[in-house]
Amino acid sequence: MELMLSTVSTIGAEKLMFVAKTELDWLLIIYWTGVVISGALLLIKLVGVKRQMALPEKGAAFSFWKTKIVDQELSEVEVIQAHENVHVKQFHTLDILFVELIGIFFWFNPLIYCYRRSLKFIHEYLADEHAANFAESKKQYAMVLFLQSFKTGPALTNTFQSATTLESRIKMLQRKKSKHYRLWKYTLCLPLIVLLTVMCSFRSSNFRTDKHDNNKVDKAASFPGGFELFKEYLIKTTRKVSNQKGSVMVSFVVEKDGEVTNGSMVSGLDEATDKEAIRLVESSPKWEPALQNGKKVRSSYQMRINF
Repeated sequence: MELMLSTVSTIGAEKLMFVAKTELDWLLIIYWTGVVISGALLLIKLVGVKRQMALPEKGAAFSFWKTKIVDQELSEVEVIQAHENVHVKQFHTLDILFVELIGIFFWFNPLIYCYRRSLKFIHEYLADEHAANFAESKKQYAMVLFLQSFKTGPALTNTFQSATTLESRIKMLQRKKSKHYRLWKYTLCLPLIVLLTVMCSFRSSNFRTDKHDNNKVDKAASFPGGFELFKEYLIKTTRKVSNQKGSVMVSFVVEKDGEVTNGSMVSGLDEATDKEAIRLVESSPKWEPALQNGKKVRSSYQMRINF
């Protein structure tokens, strides 16, 4: 494969132009798609809660915000009422909704889901600790939990009925009463706050990287000696890797120190030719970086080469 001289000669200032970053940021698209889906799922859950509160099922036992839904025909209804009173008085719904809202924007982070499960467990433990006093014994209260665990309440609510946490809740009943567990949900907020701070800082620095450097440069980056020498470099270093003929468009970045990085294909021919085109630009000698207000800045380029 040889680099056509007639093509290389067109790689001049008018073709090798400085351009702003135009590639679609697929990570950003995926992120916002996840945000929309997570927000829609939360809305569906809220609608489900509203329906359950308007037309509660037989045997229901849950609370949401300041409203309790407890079937009066349930056995040990006073104990269950006491359990739900704790959720209402301690504003456990507010905690749940806060985590759900955070989860919309950090849906990709597994720590959010772990935090959500831990917070719900702590809510149930605090309510169990209080409600157990209204039963004859902790064993009787544990039996009430067991009998009610075969039912489920709507999402987002503080439900007395939960099979997933049954074993853990019964084990916690056997422990001595401790005020430390009341601090758990607040202690868990610390890593969540750190997580949000770090992620916000990361997104800020990540998505601003090229925006400042790629706008309104005073002097575009250039190859030392001009494009004639760059043409000679291409001719000398191009390797025959394919019988395909045609043009490719390569995008790359000239760093502040002149290194050529981030080579990628805008349009290509075949895998071998595309790799060779990227190798050519990334292995080229250092360029003279672009200048903006007298300072060296990163700059993006697109180059068309015919093989």
